[in-house]
Amino acid sequence: MSMIVNTAWNDLLKKKASGIDDCDLGEVQDVQAEFIVIEKGIINKKRYYIPKNLIAGFDGHTLYFRIMKAESKRYHHNDIKFRKIAKKISQ
Repeated sequence: MSMIVNTAWNDLLKKKASGIDDCDLGEVQDVQAEFIVIEKGIINKKRYYIPKNLIAGFDGHTLYFRIMKAESKRYHHNDIKFRKIAKKISQ
């Protein structure tokens, strides 16, 4: 796994996201100023807002985060209030 040094943020869109314990976090949907937005699921979609400072690396196919599956719940935000706060931070 190499670092993300030579990768444009937009190149991460639609790439797989994974935790350090190889947990599948979903697919990168958006890159905001402070967060990477990841979505998992087809019918019951879960959305995660994971801070960029938790990125561990990118191998060209998968974006790795320094979190484990149990920790990912901390970044699962399904409510509108958090989305508004996250949007304000990224502007």
